Amino acid sequence: MRQLPLPEPLLAGRRCLLRSWEPGDALALAAAWSDPEVRRWLPVPEDVDPAAAAAWIAGEAGRRQAGLALDLVAVEPTGDPAIGPKVGGEVLGEVGLSAFDPERGAARIGWWTVAAQRRRGIATEMVRILTAWALGPPLGLTVLVAEMEPGNVGSLAVAMAAGYEELDRSADGRLVMVARSDRGLARP
Repeated sequence: MRQLPLPEPLLAGRRCLLRSWEPGDALALAAAWSDPEVRRWLPVPEDVDPAAAAAWIAGEAGRRQAGLALDLVAVEPTGDPAIGPKVGGEVLGEVGLSAFDPERGAARIGWWTVAAQRRRGIATEMVRILTAWALGPPLGLTVLVAEMEPGNVGSLAVAMAAGYEELDRSADGRLVMVARSDRGLARP
């Protein structure tokens, strides 16, 4: 896989900006990894201290350059709306791409939000924004796949609201939801 580009300009919705992780985000990432709901649905490291989070953040550029993953943090936009949003603000969640299949033009998408942002539409906005970008230039993917446990009703609602459709169930019973470039997507 080729090096994955960073979105330029930054991907922005009404309530969040997607940007690369920064060293100053380590405390927020460690807190998210400690969240029982994040741990319930996602494979997160056992070591959830800020040093482990900082090491993971430091590895983001290498994963992106190797074409393995693109991990973006959603942050609250700050600044004067008349001038434009600034990158900063509170960490709201994460959305990312992995498991790239260049032959099929496919990748896996995953996300989480901090507890205070759940059921507020932030995850749906993050997923819509990254999906629209990934299925268009410069990535030009043709399909994104989201896999989730059937009991994870929050993520199922996010996927459906972001324009994903149920395709199948994996061998382990997980729901397989897809968004395709040849179908219209819900707007961010």
